[in-house]
Amino acid sequence: MSKPDRPDPEPDRTPAAARRGRLESATLDAAEMAAQQRLHEFADLTPGMLWVAGPDGACTFVSRGWVEFTGQSQRDALGFGWLEKVHPDDRSRADAAFRQANERQAAIALEHRMCRADGAWRWVIDAGRPRWGPHGEFLGFVGSVTDIHDRRTAEDALRDSEERYRAFVANSSEGIWRMEFQPPVDTRLPVDEQVEAFLRSGRFAECNEAFVRMYGLDSPDQVIGHGLELMMDPAGPQVREYVRSLVQTGYRAGEVESQERGRDGRPLWFANNLSGVIENGLLLRAWGTQRDITLRKQAEAALVEADRRKDEFLATLAHELRNPLAPIRASAELLRMSGQHDERLARHAEVIGRQVAHLARMIDDLMDASRISRGKLELRLAPVVLQDVVRSALENVKTELQAGRHPLQLSLPDEPVRMVGDEVRLVQVVQNLLTNATRYSAAERPIAVSLETEDGHAVLRVRDQGIGIAADQIPRLFELFYQGGSESDRATGGLGIGLPLVQLLAGLHHGSVEVYSPGLGQGSEFLVRLPLPAGPVEAPDRSGGQRLAAAPRRRVLVVDDNRDAADMLAEVLRVLGEEVCTAYDGVEGLARAEAWRPEVVILDLGMPRLDGYGACRALRASEWGRDMVVLALSGWGQPADLERGAAAGFDGHLVKPVAPDILVRKIEELMAARHPA
Repeated sequence: MSKPDRPDPEPDRTPAAARRGRLESATLDAAEMAAQQRLHEFADLTPGMLWVAGPDGACTFVSRGWVEFTGQSQRDALGFGWLEKVHPDDRSRADAAFRQANERQAAIALEHRMCRADGAWRWVIDAGRPRWGPHGEFLGFVGSVTDIHDRRTAEDALRDSEERYRAFVANSSEGIWRMEFQPPVDTRLPVDEQVEAFLRSGRFAECNEAFVRMYGLDSPDQVIGHGLELMMDPAGPQVREYVRSLVQTGYRAGEVESQERGRDGRPLWFANNLSGVIENGLLLRAWGTQRDITLRKQAEAALVEADRRKDEFLATLAHELRNPLAPIRASAELLRMSGQHDERLARHAEVIGRQVAHLARMIDDLMDASRISRGKLELRLAPVVLQDVVRSALENVKTELQAGRHPLQLSLPDEPVRMVGDEVRLVQVVQNLLTNATRYSAAERPIAVSLETEDGHAVLRVRDQGIGIAADQIPRLFELFYQGGSESDRATGGLGIGLPLVQLLAGLHHGSVEVYSPGLGQGSEFLVRLPLPAGPVEAPDRSGGQRLAAAPRRRVLVVDDNRDAADMLAEVLRVLGEEVCTAYDGVEGLARAEAWRPEVVILDLGMPRLDGYGACRALRASEWGRDMVVLALSGWGQPADLERGAAAGFDGHLVKPVAPDILVRKIEELMAARHPA
């Protein structure tokens, strides 16, 4: 059967005004839907928990933050499904409160417990505000859920703190006190006037038994109502110096020491911690603790001699650290005087590079003797040839060998002895042993250096025919700052850190150092054992001192608030063939990057206005910066800094100062990784 013909549609006889009304209504509905869509998208981007409810009180939307926090899907949370995540004891109260707020069409804020995705119950504050349409119609609520569990926990703990406080004060071994000031001390007065006001109006209002016992008193009643004159002479300089130190810290003293006297007249030392309560610029009261440090002070007095030796060491160290500058300056002067193609140029440039590398590595470490004693030096491991290590050390002590006219007996194997180690530090080991041999050997006495392999170890020996070592000195030879021998021997000696550093560096390479001497006047021999790897070791990279090949021309933006650093790095990169632009803070760098669209952005981390982390995040958030290579170049290089940089979107991280060849190779590596062929 054929279908009957469909009748023609009735013509739309709706008045034109009504049709326009429908059109406007449809337009408003579309605008509302678009606004809701934008709201939902924004809500999903925020880390918090956002929700929307309709005019009937039923939930119509929860953000991604809700899903992540509760583990409940968005679909299950709609309507009144969100109540399933409210604690059973709080559920009816929360339901009633939200229904009443919906009826009143008024804002609400309610605290209740909610189940987190891991099953833990957390206190939250659920707050919402009514939404209104363009004609005043009630559309429902929009709100947020905030985790306040830690705050509630703190409030609960605070209710118990009073009892614990009383028990703590009564049983503490430290003196605890409270002082009231009537009249209050005006903290805006000059320091001297504040000191006088403090002494005049400050009176103890509370203290514990430990505080009383420190002064040989019997009960707190003998303290309460008195001022500092109970312990100190108010006319003496000590009490005023003590109060002055409190004033200068803004009555927030971390620890202030005071010297006082007990009832028997013996001197007492106390460490005081004070916190003042200041309102509207007036000191109303102060709390403090007091610890007897008399024994510690007596022990510190016994260290005066050690302090004197420390001062002498620092003065000598400062002098010795200037010595490496002499060959650097001489070489620089020779380079200036030589022509561009003098064959001495390469040799002197090598000397300068070697000395600068040693200074850059050693100055930071050797100035901090405590780091050496605690073994906190870090190694930069790379393939090393030990023959090259010995030759570099000999070059560094060539002046000392020539000055003492010491014949050198050198024995090195023909085959390269390779290991993975820190070449600069290993050179330092050999150099310190050679320096030690030249210092304690008479002129024209030979010094022998040998390297061999033995039982999976490299064995380095440095032997001299010098003054030798007494048997009782050998156990102390590797102690920091220890210098054996007579006064005349020590006059030509070093700082007493060379041999301890040798032992530390050998240990960091999983090796050991030993010393042998038949006795005084019979010379000595130092033996360093370093474990060799079981497998082959690649040859060390010696390209650092070579001229870099021209790189493909790239647009590189350098951003650093240190103008000299930015400009000099830009100049080096231009010489290497790059097209370079600079900026001097993160905000300027972002603007320059957007306008210039570089291929590579090199960012310092610590910058004003916008730091490197923020600049990198902004680059990654933009469509035009998403695929740029972004490299951090900073003095911050701890593991936490690298992790934070990776989270911000950096492709790589280099620590200042960096050699140009290393920087260019890093850029090429990152370019290849981000834009593979």
